[in-house]
Amino acid sequence: MRVPVCGALILFASQLFGQSVIVPRDFSITLDRTGCLGDCPDYKVTILGDRSVLYEGRWYVRTKGVRKSTVSQSDVEKLIRTLQDEHFFSWIEKKMVCVDYPEVHIAATLNGQRKQVLEGCNSPGKVLRLAKEIDKMSGTKRWVGTKR
Repeated sequence: MRVPVCGALILFASQLFGQSVIVPRDFSITLDRTGCLGDCPDYKVTILGDRSVLYEGRWYVRTKGVRKSTVSQSDVEKLIRTLQDEHFFSWIEKKMVCVDYPEVHIAATLNGQRKQVLEGCNSPGKVLRLAKEIDKMSGTKRWVGTKR
């Protein structure tokens, strides 16, 4: 009798820890990198809960204009887990910007919560780490590259 109960508990625990994140309809995350007085890439990329990626290249990027793509469901789930694990919605927004340094803006919506953060002056903080993750998952490298 104990074996079936233990087996059921193990099965339940494995399902609990292996569950995927439920992606709310309102999920979106936008990375907006603004230019500088030099040739810093200036573009915006948004990842939505339906897995779509919307890119807009503005200046000093390989591809100007709008492009669309998709990411995997697991990438969307990973971004949501990252926002939750990093307590993104309680981050303090820095308002200081510097002349001739690119700015990084990230805006996210999740379960009715909305937050926008800014990182400027090349300070290596949480915003820049999250921005690199968004770039990686959305595949912006193919569009941003280097201007030719």
